[in-house]
Amino acid sequence: MRVEACCQALLHHLLPEIDPQRQGVCFDVGVGTFAFYCDLFRQLGFATVAVEPLPTEKLKRRCQQQGITLLELCLSDQVGQQTLHLGQFANIGNRNFSSLSADWFGSSEHTQVVETLDLATLLTQTETKAITVLKLDIEGWEPVVIQQLASLAPDCLPALVMFEYGGGGSYEKGTQGWASPFLAGTLDSLKLLQRLGYQTSIMVDYAPGSEAKVFDLQALDLETETPFFANGVYGNILSFRHHQPSRDHIQRLCAPYRGGLVNWLVGNLVLATAK
Repeated sequence: MRVEACCQALLHHLLPEIDPQRQGVCFDVGVGTFAFYCDLFRQLGFATVAVEPLPTEKLKRRCQQQGITLLELCLSDQVGQQTLHLGQFANIGNRNFSSLSADWFGSSEHTQVVETLDLATLLTQTETKAITVLKLDIEGWEPVVIQQLASLAPDCLPALVMFEYGGGGSYEKGTQGWASPFLAGTLDSLKLLQRLGYQTSIMVDYAPGSEAKVFDLQALDLETETPFFANGVYGNILSFRHHQPSRDHIQRLCAPYRGGLVNWLVGNLVLATAK
């Protein structure tokens, strides 16, 4: 699947179903240099917060023009400052792979000190009472943020949590973004979402020939099974707390975006060489 395009198509149709009155805030955490989810959220009429420590000039302009709140920092588990390891892909600098984890496969030896907030402080500072979607693309740091959902009151939990997993290799090889510590973090994230009552989930992976996978998180025994494809490359999981979109509807929305590993490699090489 072409992951980002597919996920944006899903959100374009599903967010208005989840929150038709636009009562909640949409958070785009880890915006990067393309696939601006924050732009989509705002176009759909939602109050939107973008969190990105190294925003491009294009993103800054877009946020200013569209009335999107842009916070130039990292979402973490502490308030203060941390070391951001600047990203690289194919030995070329690429800020889309920057991570607070020194062990992330896309981290380089080049670093920069950045401001950080924890989730509770982010919600306080943005005066957020309800969250429609919490989208996380923060290069191996997603579990650090997701675990903080346990401290939120039930009525403050996001209606939808979307987070990236994997990257740099494949599930069956167990390397890079699939290495044991990162895979364990992803599984811990799913276990917590399961405990918090999240149900219908969609997995969109760049595995060659794959389709979007729809599963009931509550029915998954995470001690003995996972939702991942053996040839899974990287992707996003979208977990809904109460909303239950139909499988047929999801597959129709995702059908135009089927792709594979070649698309992923080409896309990232383009990003790596772009200015």
